[in-house]
Amino acid sequence: MGLFSELDKKLTENVYAHGSKLTDASADLPKKVKDTVDLLMPVIRPEAREAVRSQILGIIYEHFCDDSVSSP
Repeated sequence: MGLFSELDKKLTENVYAHGSKLTDASADLPKKVKDTVDLLMPVIRPEAREAVRSQILGIIYEHFCDDSVSSP
C-alpha cells in the first residue's frame, strides 16, 4: 500500500502545482493582461471583485489572439 500512498502524494503535488491550468482558463494569459484587469478592480464592489475578475479574464481568454500565431 506504500506504493499507492506515494503515487497519491505525487499526484496531489502535481495537481496543486499545475491544477490551475486545468481549472482556470485564464492561467494561460500573459501576466500583463492579468495585471491590467487587476487595475480595474478598485472600481468594482469588494464582494464582487473575484467574480468580475474571473468573468473578464474568461472573456479575454475566449477571444485572445496570440501574436505568435500568424493569420492567413
